[in-house]
Amino acid sequence: MSVPAVVEDVVRNLQRRFGKRAQVGRSHRLWKFGEALTCSINYSKLLRGHKFFFGLSREVADKNYSYPETEFGDFVLLVCGTPEQVLVLPRSLVLQMLKDVPTRKLDVFCEEGTYILQTTQHPKLNVTEHLNAYPRPRSDAGETSDDALESPTMDRDHVKYQSALIDLGAAEGCSVWVPVNDRGLSYRGHRFSARTLERLPNFGFDENTRRIVHNIDVLWLSRNLIRKAFEIEATTQIYSGLLRLNDLVLSQPHSSIDLYIVASRSRRQKVHNQLVRPSFQSLIPHCEFFAFEDVDEQLEKIKGIPVDRGARVSGLVKGERFSLPDGNVYPSGI
Repeated sequence: MSVPAVVEDVVRNLQRRFGKRAQVGRSHRLWKFGEALTCSINYSKLLRGHKFFFGLSREVADKNYSYPETEFGDFVLLVCGTPEQVLVLPRSLVLQMLKDVPTRKLDVFCEEGTYILQTTQHPKLNVTEHLNAYPRPRSDAGETSDDALESPTMDRDHVKYQSALIDLGAAEGCSVWVPVNDRGLSYRGHRFSARTLERLPNFGFDENTRRIVHNIDVLWLSRNLIRKAFEIEATTQIYSGLLRLNDLVLSQPHSSIDLYIVASRSRRQKVHNQLVRPSFQSLIPHCEFFAFEDVDEQLEKIKGIPVDRGARVSGLVKGERFSLPDGNVYPSGI
């Protein structure tokens, strides 16, 4: 398969997912798809040493060059030989790896399914989690679960409340982390990358715990300690967020991190039903329910507070903690 054919396959895939394609800027490798995302598409065949080599356009590597504003933000796609092996990297991550690098060159090494990104003067970075990790469009025709049918704008709600929790964390004087894949997102013109940490501190976690922590939707940190962790469940299955929080508790049983599931009040009973599963009952003492409606109310409270001038507030997160009643019967149908 020739280079143009490989790239064209990727472009068609993106068009099906996100909408009409358009080339933007001076580069022939920069594309905008609907109002969803803008990305560069870069191809390399497999070279000796299990290696792929990419040379980026000047527009991609110039931090002062602004991509068109889109819902999911800016990405750099590295096509590793075939359309089925695409690293979907937030542009912010790539810019970070190119900081103080005199060239616009990236190396990707692939061994036994692990993808390692390397640039001059920077440590190697495992980017395997970004393989084919496209942002989810607002609706997926293949989804048929009850949760998936509740709202056609599930990703927009997720981005909205992720953004809100970033602002609330800043109002409480915390630094905020979102997964690397999400740093390229923006909400109402406010980019996540400008309001969140580029890197997490080294907490001394083992590799398994580190992976769990890096992928939690929102973390609030104070003095390099994780204070609060939030999983946002717009219309996805509730248990996906609970699994990450439960894994964190199991891997760090003596942790004092406050845990929250953030969802619409209409989904409160679903959160409760999942928490009383036998596999999640140990999470009940550690995890609270924080309703979207309460997030909106707290966000309204801080509108007139000059947070950008150092003003701080406290007590913005008021969750509900469930209890396991005596003689609890595991709900059916979940």
